[in-house]
Amino acid sequence: MLKIKSRKIKAGIMLFIVPALLIYVVFQIIPIIGAVFFSLVDWNGIAGSDMTFVGLKNYIDAFHDPDVILSLKNMAKMVIVSVLFHTPIALLMAVAINSKCRGYRVFKALFFVPTVFPLTAVGLMWYFIFMPTGAFNALLQTVGLDNLVTSWLVNESTAMNTIVFVNVWAGVGYYMVILLAGLTTIPEDLYEAAAIDGASAVQRFFNITIPNLKPIISMCVMMDIIGSVKVFDLVFAMTQGGPNGLTNLPTTLMYNEAFKYSHYGLGSAIGILIMVICTVATFASNFVSAKVGKED
Repeated sequence: MLKIKSRKIKAGIMLFIVPALLIYVVFQIIPIIGAVFFSLVDWNGIAGSDMTFVGLKNYIDAFHDPDVILSLKNMAKMVIVSVLFHTPIALLMAVAINSKCRGYRVFKALFFVPTVFPLTAVGLMWYFIFMPTGAFNALLQTVGLDNLVTSWLVNESTAMNTIVFVNVWAGVGYYMVILLAGLTTIPEDLYEAAAIDGASAVQRFFNITIPNLKPIISMCVMMDIIGSVKVFDLVFAMTQGGPNGLTNLPTTLMYNEAFKYSHYGLGSAIGILIMVICTVATFASNFVSAKVGKED
C-alpha cells in the first residue's frame, strides 16, 4: 500500500512538473539550440534561401568587427554605471522611506512610478525630452544656459551617456522596493539596542543595515548586471543604435544584423555571446555572494 501511495504521489508531482518543463523546453531550450545552429551558418534569414555551414566564422567575424567591439564597450559602461548607482541610490531611498518620514508614502509611489511603465514608453518619453527641440534644451534656454544646449541623442560625446542616465533613472525604483522589503526583515530591537549604546544613525546604517542586507544587495547587483546586459527597448526607442551605431549595445546590434542587414548567422552569434556573458555574470555573482556569506 505504501509503495502504491508513493507512486501516486510521484505521478502527481510529475503532472505538475511536466507542463512547466514543456514550456521551458519549447520557449528556452529549443530556441537556444536553434540560435547555436544558426550561428554556425551563413544565411540571410529568408525561408527557402541558401544556407551555408561556416563553422565558427561568424564568431571570428564578430570579434573582428569594430561595431561589435564598440557595442561591448557600451555594454560595459552600462553595466558599471548601473551597478555603481542603482543599488546605492536605491538603498538610500529605501532607508529614507523606511524611516517613515512625513509624506513617505508619496515619495515611495513617486520613486516606483518609472518601474511601472514599459522601457519602450520610458525611452520614448526621454527621447522627446532630449531631442534637439525638446523640453530639456528649452529649460536650459529659459534659465540662460544656452551654451549647454546640444543634440543630446545625436552628439557623439553625449548620446551614450544620456542613455546610461535614463537607464539608471528607470531602474532605481525597482531595486528600492526590493531593498525596502529587505529592511522590514531587520528586527527593530537591533536598532534600539545600538541607539541605547550611543551609535549614531550613520553607524547603525553601516553596522546593522548593510550587513543584514548583504544577501539582498548581492541579488540586486546580480540582477542589475544581467538586466543591463540585456537592455534593448530603451536604446531602440531612443536612438535605434545611432548616431552611426555609436550607441549600439550587443542586443540592438544583434537585431540590426539579423533583421535589418539580413546577416542572420552573425546576429545569432552575437545572441549566443550575450547568453554566455549573462551566464558568466550569473555564476561570478553567485560565487562572490557565497564567498562573502562564508566570510560573514
